[in-house]
Amino acid sequence: MEQKALKSWSWSTDPLTLEERENAWSDTLQQITMPMARSQDHNFHGDVASVISPLGIEFSRLQASPQTISGRCENSSGSMWLALLINGTFIFDDGNRTTHLEPGDILYGPTGRDSTLKLPEEFGMLYIKIPKAVLHPRLLNPIGMQVGAFRRQSGGNRVFAGMLQSIADNLEDLTAAQIRPIEISLSEFVIAGLAESAAVHSFGNVARAANFHRVCQSIEQYLGDPELDLRKIADEQNASPRYIQKLFEEANLSFGQYVRQRRLTQCRADLASTAHRNLSILNICFRWGFNDAAHFSRSFRSEFGVTPREFRRAQLGVDLQ
Repeated sequence: MEQKALKSWSWSTDPLTLEERENAWSDTLQQITMPMARSQDHNFHGDVASVISPLGIEFSRLQASPQTISGRCENSSGSMWLALLINGTFIFDDGNRTTHLEPGDILYGPTGRDSTLKLPEEFGMLYIKIPKAVLHPRLLNPIGMQVGAFRRQSGGNRVFAGMLQSIADNLEDLTAAQIRPIEISLSEFVIAGLAESAAVHSFGNVARAANFHRVCQSIEQYLGDPELDLRKIADEQNASPRYIQKLFEEANLSFGQYVRQRRLTQCRADLASTAHRNLSILNICFRWGFNDAAHFSRSFRSEFGVTPREFRRAQLGVDLQ
């Protein structure tokens, strides 16, 4: 069976005159939700290769001359970005502080916010834009989150950076089926890292943010169990049901809402995956803990604006049951 290719594109300044390159480069950066660039390099050059995963995560590998990227992209709030420095140096200024990064460090932040990224030498970068739907509700409030960095000194961050480096090295060869586990791993690394660094903005302190993260991890283990309920998770975490409820209230959610959204997100990912095309929509529905097909279809349409069947047809290009 032929593997489905990802949506992809690439672009280079090479065919352009030196006078045309900088403005064309800024226009290209805006396509990947990065603000405009300025450069003093009279021999400016830049290359971009980009792929978009079935869940809408955009991976863009950049290689370019020294420059300063400053400002913000309009109409892009509600999602977040990551930037792995492959080679070169980052100097990032969000208006409150300046952060210096080296190869292997990962910068992160919300889209739609003013900032300045200075790249004083030839650089390589993997830039990733993650839509809100992939992280919500575990990230909770991308608009309110702060800019930060996952430093390479941490063991977990080194593993994460290694995965991102491998993505950058193999970007053009990835298929939709191969990128599915990457989507899962990416969101898990980000969520774990943000919980650890207290970047989850909706909580008043680090301890409750960490507790909420542990509760969410426990829920992930039981999403396919139709008997999953608040008591089961409370027992798993050695906490009272009321304490679990209060954590979700602080996140502006209920336990039931969260479980429903996570199940729908997993179903959506499976419906878009070529690796799961042999599973029927009913199989996928039951696989993630729904026990009523009609209820699942209504919930899916309410959450994503299309029926499961319409979504699958749009993603895979065929009408699968």
